[in-house]
Amino acid sequence: MRYVGFSSQFHDAGLSIIEEDGSVSFAAHAERYTKVKNDPRLPYQLMELIKDDDVVSFYEDIGTRSKLHNIRKEVFPTQMKSMSQGVTRAGNYGYVPEEIEGTYDVSHMHHESHVAQSLYTCPWKTNDDIVMVSIDGAGEEQTSVIYDVNFNVIDDVHDPQSIGKIYGHVTRTLGYRPLEHEYIVMGLSSYAEPDKKLVQFFTDYYESFSQYTREEFLRLKYTLNQKAIEEVQSGEIRGANLSNVYYRFPTMIADFEKKFIERLWKISWEYDAKVIAASVQEFTENKILEIMRTARKHGSKLVYSGGCAQNIIVNSKIRDMFDDVHIAIAPSDAGSSLGCAAKTWAEETGGKRLKWSPYLGYDIKNKINPKEVVDYLMKNKVCGVANGRAEFGPRALGNRSLLGDVRYDIKDTVNKIKKRELFRPFAPAILEEYADEYFDGHKNEYMQYTCNAKHDYKSVIHIDGTSRCQVVKKDCQSVLRQILEEYYERTGVPMLLNTSLNIKGQPILNNEQDVKEWQSKYKVRIF
Repeated sequence: MRYVGFSSQFHDAGLSIIEEDGSVSFAAHAERYTKVKNDPRLPYQLMELIKDDDVVSFYEDIGTRSKLHNIRKEVFPTQMKSMSQGVTRAGNYGYVPEEIEGTYDVSHMHHESHVAQSLYTCPWKTNDDIVMVSIDGAGEEQTSVIYDVNFNVIDDVHDPQSIGKIYGHVTRTLGYRPLEHEYIVMGLSSYAEPDKKLVQFFTDYYESFSQYTREEFLRLKYTLNQKAIEEVQSGEIRGANLSNVYYRFPTMIADFEKKFIERLWKISWEYDAKVIAASVQEFTENKILEIMRTARKHGSKLVYSGGCAQNIIVNSKIRDMFDDVHIAIAPSDAGSSLGCAAKTWAEETGGKRLKWSPYLGYDIKNKINPKEVVDYLMKNKVCGVANGRAEFGPRALGNRSLLGDVRYDIKDTVNKIKKRELFRPFAPAILEEYADEYFDGHKNEYMQYTCNAKHDYKSVIHIDGTSRCQVVKKDCQSVLRQILEEYYERTGVPMLLNTSLNIKGQPILNNEQDVKEWQSKYKVRIF
C-alpha cells in the first residue's frame, strides 16, 4: 500500500508518495516539470505516477469548501447562481472544480496538511509538549491556526484577517509577484529602518477585521455590493460575463480591501521601497510573534509550516521562544502534498515519523568528481552542480546548486547570472564542524534561519551582517559535502556560496534536458 498526496488548482501544485513503512519515495513541485513558476496544475508526468491501489489524499477539505460556496449561493441573488460555469481554476472562487472531484480518497484541512508535513518529519522521538502552527495567506477560511499535537484547534484567525495577504499586497505594490517574490521584499527590508506610521497602517488594517464574527466575515466577504446586484438584475451583465462579476464588482470586504490597496499605491510614491519593505516586515514579525506567544503557552517544542514559515528573519526570533523548533522543508502548498499524504498514512498505520531526506525528486544519475569541481571553481569562481535527486522545497541544498568561491566578492557576478536584483543576498554552505567558528546564531541544514557572520567573506553576508547559513552535515546525501571537503583541504576555507540553479522567475532545474539548455544559454559550466 502506498499513500499519495497532491495539491492542485490553487497555486504551487505538488505530488508526494509515501510507502507503507513510512519511507518517502518521491516528492516534487509541479513547476519543475511544467517550467511554469508556482504552477497550480499537476502535469501528466506526475499524475501518471499514481497507481490504482494507492490511497490518494488531497490537501484541502472539500466539504469546507462546499459549505463556503453554499454560503455564497445563499447570499447572492438568484441570477448569480450560474456564475461558476466555465470556471477552470478553483482559486477564482474558493471551491474545488468538478474535475478534481473523485480523484482522491481522503481530504484534509489546508492548515492540517501544512503542519502534518512538519510534524511527521520532525526529529523528536516523542510528541510530548509539541504545539503546531500554520500561517499563510488563507486556507479554506483560516489564515493561521494553532493546533495541539492531535490536530485539535487551540486558536485560529480567519480570512480576510491575514498576515500573508498583507505581505502579498505590499509585494505586488512594490512591483513584484505575490505568492512568489515575498522573499525579495524580505531581503529588501534589511536596507532601511521601519517607519512607525507605516507599521501602524498595516496593523490597523489587519486589526480592523477583529470586530466581526466568522459568520459576519463570510457574509461580508461573499455579498456583492449593491451596484453589482443592480446591474445583474437589470440584465446589463449576461451569460459568461457573470463569471467575471467577482472581479468587476467588489464584495463588501473586497471594497474595503480595494481602499487599502489604493492607499498602498499612494504610499509607494510617498516612501522609499526599502522603508515600505522594512515596515511590512516589522508588522509581520509583530503579528507572527503574537501568535507564537500564544502557541508557547501550549508547548515548548514547535512544528511550523505555511507560506509565512519561509520568512527566515522571523524564524530566527521564533527559535528563541521555544526549546526546539522544526520547520517544514517545503512550507508552501506544494509541500502540503507530503503533509496530507503523511496525515492519512499516520491515521491508517499508526506511524509517528516518516523516513525521509530533502532529496526526493527527479534523479539525475551523474557521476561527479569533487576534485574537478573544485579545480574549476578555483579557476572560474562559479559553476553549477546538477546531480542526484532534486531537492523538495524552495532551497537548493547541493543537488541543483550554483556554487561560488567565497574568497572573491562574487555576489554581483552571481546575481547577474541569475538575472536578480543586485541587492539580493546569497547563502553560504559550510561544513558543520566549522559552522560555529564562522557564524553566531541559529542555523540548520535547510537555510531556515539567519545568523550573524563572524568572518568577512562579503559574497555570503547580507547588508545587515547576517547570513542564511546551510550547515552541511557529515551524513549529508548530496555530493556537496565532498566538494566542500575538497575545497577546504585546498583553500583552508570550509564554505562555498550556494544558491539555486535557476534564473529569477523560473523554476530550479530538474532534469538532464534542463541542464543542457541552461548551460548552453547561460554559458555557465554545470557538473
